[in-house]
Amino acid sequence: MAIVEVHPEQIDGPWIEGFVLDRHVISSRPIGYVGEHMQFETTRSALGELVYQLKYRQGPVNDIVDTALAFVNERWSGVVDCVVPPPPSLHRIKQPAAQIAAAIAEALGIPAFAAATVKATATPQMKNVPLHERAPLLAAAIQPGTDRVHGRRVLLVDDLWETGSTLRRVAEVLKQMGASEVRALAMTRTK
Repeated sequence: MAIVEVHPEQIDGPWIEGFVLDRHVISSRPIGYVGEHMQFETTRSALGELVYQLKYRQGPVNDIVDTALAFVNERWSGVVDCVVPPPPSLHRIKQPAAQIAAAIAEALGIPAFAAATVKATATPQMKNVPLHERAPLLAAAIQPGTDRVHGRRVLLVDDLWETGSTLRRVAEVLKQMGASEVRALAMTRTK
């Protein structure tokens, strides 16, 4: 068990309370081209490096979960009774947000509802969509799923926060589905 140092920041949205635990990248500077692609020397936060390794190198989830659990237990002990990840934007064998959410739920002894919301229509990755186009795209795409959250106090968990468009839409859908409370927790933020 390794809890890494984090610097939580509050995030606004349609939830009771939301936080991102740390920045993803501390610094990044171009170092030159390899072929047509610019290469960067990137320094990530401790949690940012763990999320990067999980997301792109199939790294372990344990230290991310231990760090998130320390925050959840300190801030929201006893006020959540299920954990929900957002539906994935890309097909991956293992979905990082779902892995983190499932492990947090297991450690807390509560259910994880990965199918609470679904992507009814495919969308591009939101990082590739202009900000003003995200909300309408997501409103059409993210819809109620098969897992029921009516009357539940939901912890909405994501691996990476860029603008929050996806988490905000998922929170709106969960509230429409009758969730009594929604709290949001993203591991790292890009900006």
